[in-house]
Amino acid sequence: MQQLKYILLLLISIPLFINAQDKSSTELVAHYLKVNGSMGQYNYAYDELVKMLQGRFPENASNAEAWKYIKENKTKAVTEMKTMLIPVYEANFTTDDITIMIAFYDSATGKQLLNDRSKMNTAQKEELNTFYNSEVGKKIIEKQPVLGAEISKASESWSRDLYETALSLLK
Repeated sequence: MQQLKYILLLLISIPLFINAQDKSSTELVAHYLKVNGSMGQYNYAYDELVKMLQGRFPENASNAEAWKYIKENKTKAVTEMKTMLIPVYEANFTTDDITIMIAFYDSATGKQLLNDRSKMNTAQKEELNTFYNSEVGKKIIEKQPVLGAEISKASESWSRDLYETALSLLK
């Protein structure tokens, strides 16, 4: 009877461990998307959409509520994009891979790469080459076609939904 209790306890606790591990992986990928500049690009895309819409639909008394919603919705919209991207990275990279990728983009070389690649010094260029010649770097290059297709599909869906929502609010 005592053994049955332990077995049941073990079976009940398995989903808790799995969920905790998934959350950790999700948070890790979310952090990676921030440090590699991806989320900055989606913030920029949202801002550009707003600028374009302001040219077509200037704010006035009749659409003020719609504009308020659009301006306040940025964080939510960008978070939705991040939610769409996380499974793409989780399916293609291990948590160890993501940890290594984060370490690279958190380094001075990774930051310079994102800021202005043309201003990388010789040591940074060597570090970049070393990274892309590592197992993780080779994996990134190998997965690029799949990642590109999946990210493009998610981005198109996200931007189309944003545009359609904004248009329906502003018309």
